[in-house]
Amino acid sequence: MAKKIKIVAAFSMCPVFITALCSTTDCAARADDSGTAVYSGVNRIRQTCGAIRDDPRLTAAAQRHANDMLKNGVGGHVGSDGSSPQARIAEAGYTSANYTGEIVYWGTGPAATPSVAVDQWMESPPHRAIILNCAFTAAGFATASDGNKMTAVGDFAGP
Repeated sequence: MAKKIKIVAAFSMCPVFITALCSTTDCAARADDSGTAVYSGVNRIRQTCGAIRDDPRLTAAAQRHANDMLKNGVGGHVGSDGSSPQARIAEAGYTSANYTGEIVYWGTGPAATPSVAVDQWMESPPHRAIILNCAFTAAGFATASDGNKMTAVGDFAGP
C-alpha cells in the first residue's frame, strides 16, 4: 500500500482581517480528538519554550482549514474560497496577533495519524522553525479524516 504525505508551512508578520465564511458544519470532513493528540505532540517538542497556550479561536481556524483541505482537496495554505491563514485566524476572532504561522499536513493510509504529522513537520526545516519559534505563545490544532486520509493544521499566533 502506497502512502502519500504532503506538508506545507507558512509564516506571516501581519494578519489580514476579512475572508469568506465556511463553518465546520458545512464541511463533510469528520473532526475528532486527533487535534488534541497533535497539540500534545507539539508541546512535548517545545520544551525550551514551555507549553504553547491552546486557543479555541485558533483551533476553530485550524479546523476550518483542515475540513476544507479534506473536503475540497486543498493542498496548501490558500483555502478553496481564496482565504489565507491570517484571514481565517482573524475571522475566528483572533485579531490581536502581530505574528501568525500555519503548518498543514496530508497523510493517507498508515501516514494518516497525528504522530506521523508531528514527526514529518519536525523533519521539515520550515515547519520545525514554526513549531520551535518561542515568539508563538498560542496555537490551535485540528484534524479531519475520512478513514483513509487525514489532514492536520496548526495555526500559531504571537503578540
